[in-house]
Amino acid sequence: MNLLIAPFVNALFGFYYLTGNFGWSVIIVTVLIRLALIPLVLPSLKSAKKMAELQPKLKKLQEKFGKEKEKLAKAQMDLYKEEGINPLSGCLPQIAQIAVLIIFFQAFNLLTNYAIGKGSVGDINRTLIQAFQVGNNFKFEMNFMGSVLSETPGKIFGGGFGLSFLLPGILLFGSGALQYFSAKMMMPAPKVDEAIVKKTEGKEDDMMEAMRTQSLYMMPAMTIFIGWNFSLGILLYWFVNSLVMLGQQIIVGKMDKKD
Repeated sequence: MNLLIAPFVNALFGFYYLTGNFGWSVIIVTVLIRLALIPLVLPSLKSAKKMAELQPKLKKLQEKFGKEKEKLAKAQMDLYKEEGINPLSGCLPQIAQIAVLIIFFQAFNLLTNYAIGKGSVGDINRTLIQAFQVGNNFKFEMNFMGSVLSETPGKIFGGGFGLSFLLPGILLFGSGALQYFSAKMMMPAPKVDEAIVKKTEGKEDDMMEAMRTQSLYMMPAMTIFIGWNFSLGILLYWFVNSLVMLGQQIIVGKMDKKD
């Protein structure tokens, strides 16, 4: 695991030395991670957008074949092939992003333990390259915009009202909002979607529509719920990651319109 964590720890330390602030180090590393994932994410975003635009045609197939599942599945696969879409293309980027989040989480925890005195200099130096290694008197600060990145929103909000609410509030509820807008962009056009749902009377249509609606609101709600007990550093990573992802979706959307 150390071999996977080491590049993240060194990147965070390197930009910490460069900027003098751990918050900015997290932001820069997060942006660089998103840029590195572009070759995987870009095709996935294009495919997801096409899938959303394809919903009216898919619903027409459901209306045509009804309960004939085998014929419906074949017709759907033929449609995907005709449109040049791979329904599974989004799996690898999602797996990669989850893996990166887990590794970043481990790297951040290692630095947090060192900052709050639970980790030794030897522990951190075993992960750092020679140029970044620290001495016994080195102090690793985790302050950012009036908050400490090792603390959780739950702990901060439970300590009474104050300016310290600003960053946790932005990161926690902002991450939820970004998740919502990101999911919203991937949904089919409401007017077209609703019109076709009314024409199809099967329960499957209603179920699919309900699942899309739930995903639109459930993911932001889960982000806020889980983030309540995450450290602000992890939330900062998630917020910036979601912000850059939304920006990539907007760019892909504009590129497709030009084409």
